[in-house]
Amino acid sequence: MLRTLIIIAAAFTALGVPAVTQAEAESLEWTQGRDMRDRYTPGEARVQREQGNLVPAIRVIGEVRRLYPDAEVLDAELVRGSQPRYIVKILTADGRRIDVVADARTGNILSER
Repeated sequence: MLRTLIIIAAAFTALGVPAVTQAEAESLEWTQGRDMRDRYTPGEARVQREQGNLVPAIRVIGEVRRLYPDAEVLDAELVRGSQPRYIVKILTADGRRIDVVADARTGNILSER
């Protein structure tokens, strides 16, 4: 009886897990090689903005909203490196998930994935 309940519970759990879309799978592949050390902490980002080294994330998000007026902004992250960049994740009106990459020093959009 307990075994049957466990099997039923496992089946319901599996049904409740949403399938990964192609866009989500590509995004996961793109982010797999990175770890948390590649990102600025909130304190580090604040210091860099105050020193004038980075533009505020809200400026980049505003530009992304201008380019994609019907899209929903899901997340934004600041990635460090020789060329720091913002990655703004959006969900378009037609259901596509896109990563918009912007130069964190200038706010210019670099690419879309």
